[in-house]
Amino acid sequence: MRLSLSIFLMLTLMMLSSAALAQSEPQDERPTQQVDEKPWRKKTDKDGEKTRQKSVRATQKTYASMARALLGDPHWSERFWRLLEDETPKIAIHPFKAEDLPIPLPEAQAYVEGLSTALVAQSKGRYAIVGRQELGAVVDEIHQIGTRTESVNPLGELMDRARSDLLAVGHLALQKDWVVLSYKLVETESGRIVSTAQGRFKRSQGEVAANVTGLSLKGAAVQAARKLLRDASKLDYVMVQGLRYQTSGVHTAFGRYFMEMLSDEFRKVAASGPRNINNLSLSDFVVEEEQFRGLKLAKSQTLEENQLGSDAGRYLIKGTYWVLADHIEIRLTLFQTGGASVSWRGRVLRSEIPEDLTLVPPPAPIEEADSRPLGPIDLYLSSNKGENPQYKVGEEMTLMVRAGEEAHLACYYVQADGAIFRIFPNRFMTADKLSGGFVQHIPAAGMPFAFEFAPPRGVEAVKCYATDRDVSSRIIPQTVKAAFEPLPQKNERELTKLYRSLSDVTLSEASLIVTVH
Repeated sequence: MRLSLSIFLMLTLMMLSSAALAQSEPQDERPTQQVDEKPWRKKTDKDGEKTRQKSVRATQKTYASMARALLGDPHWSERFWRLLEDETPKIAIHPFKAEDLPIPLPEAQAYVEGLSTALVAQSKGRYAIVGRQELGAVVDEIHQIGTRTESVNPLGELMDRARSDLLAVGHLALQKDWVVLSYKLVETESGRIVSTAQGRFKRSQGEVAANVTGLSLKGAAVQAARKLLRDASKLDYVMVQGLRYQTSGVHTAFGRYFMEMLSDEFRKVAASGPRNINNLSLSDFVVEEEQFRGLKLAKSQTLEENQLGSDAGRYLIKGTYWVLADHIEIRLTLFQTGGASVSWRGRVLRSEIPEDLTLVPPPAPIEEADSRPLGPIDLYLSSNKGENPQYKVGEEMTLMVRAGEEAHLACYYVQADGAIFRIFPNRFMTADKLSGGFVQHIPAAGMPFAFEFAPPRGVEAVKCYATDRDVSSRIIPQTVKAAFEPLPQKNERELTKLYRSLSDVTLSEASLIVTVH
């Protein structure tokens, strides 16, 4: 046993000596090939293509989901069921306008084309899709006759002229690096919304990248004043209607601050510029009662256009601003009698804006996508301070409503807290029937009530509905019989749903966003 143990120890010592000798010998200095222990971490062109294809498939899936939601199984009217049996219904897709978009128009059109392709695929021959190009001539014709997005009901005009059975109306919003695309499918005969859809799309880095250069607020006001006064053919009097947040119709502290600064620059440039316009006058846009008493507006004419009159030197200025990642993009338009206009667009660095100025207002009681005129009856809604006005506490509001054809009218006021009141018809104004082209003033002259604003301040709204027949016996029992009393509906959406549920009624809607400060 001792002998075996000795041999084991000797063998162990010999092995250790051999290992030490091997380490002391010179090693082969030829470079050895490095082996990547985690080859799956490498990015190849093939992997990049797979990622791109995956993104494309996700985008197509979103388009297909939206198309199915629009064409699936909505609450169609009896008329549309008959269309399905007799002929191929036509669906027109309403095109976007550059001034209503937070992104470039070509980029927005790519989303429209993507949805159009998905609609064609999902329709499987049941519907005929009328795309942007086919509607181009119709839209141009509408603009030529004076129907503009910010005035009367362009969707109703488009429905009538496009001769389609359904109209897909889109709304595009920007949420950081994402585009949110919403669509509603509207039946052209009744104006009823029969289905809705929404999708989110990730923007590419190239689309998101923005130029970090920009103007100061002072620099933007100076540049805008010089450009607008230079391009205006003749200018004696300017009515200032305000700078609103995007397409919401809401006025903010930032908008009021900038327009005051712009008005000051107008005066300075007009007095000292090369044209030496010493007699330039500026004022807020306000229509006094004696000016609109008995007023008749042409079909495509707005209250603002009427107040400009025939004097070529009278202008109206208004605009919108868009909150981007590093900038505030300001868009201003100076309108002249006859529809002529000059515009200015510029970007202000967000770092140049005082922190106490409100940029993004609280949400309006009516969602932005639902606040635009809708329906085949040409319904126009404005006020003594124009469309989407702003009032100070203590000021009074007078509404102006016009229907393009004989119709029955009902109007409601939506407070910032969501409470809803019927304001027309009421015990002072019981007749709800309007003749075509007639302008209804609410309150009318001599009426013993007024809309005087009191605290709290905030964003409120007016919502009006025009129908081709009297529906008061079907609506009022489900709301409240007396006007100026809170309705049981929790918000405007519930009230609108009630009107849209009237399947045998032609309906149009118009809204007015009201800012109280």
